[in-house]
Amino acid sequence: MVLLVFVAILCLYVGMKVISSEERNKVFNKRPIEVKDVKKYNVACGILVIGFGVVAEITIFFMISTTGWVSTVLTLLLIVEAFIVVLIYNQIEKKMIKMR
Repeated sequence: MVLLVFVAILCLYVGMKVISSEERNKVFNKRPIEVKDVKKYNVACGILVIGFGVVAEITIFFMISTTGWVSTVLTLLLIVEAFIVVLIYNQIEKKMIKMR
């Protein structure tokens, strides 16, 4: 239960902080990139973090509720979900990056 609350609060806090940020956030990308619209970029990244938090919460709940190989498969599913978030972020970055 503590893990569920921790993940929920952490993802919600980071997501809201990113959405309300005035400067380009560096949650997904530490490189100095220029984006077309900083606010849209931050909102997209914040929603992505919150969305991952919701999906991770559901997966963690079922992971804790089960035992054996099902729990192991759900753990691997959590890793796949994180990989999907990276793929989605790459699409967001391609749309938002300012071409020189």
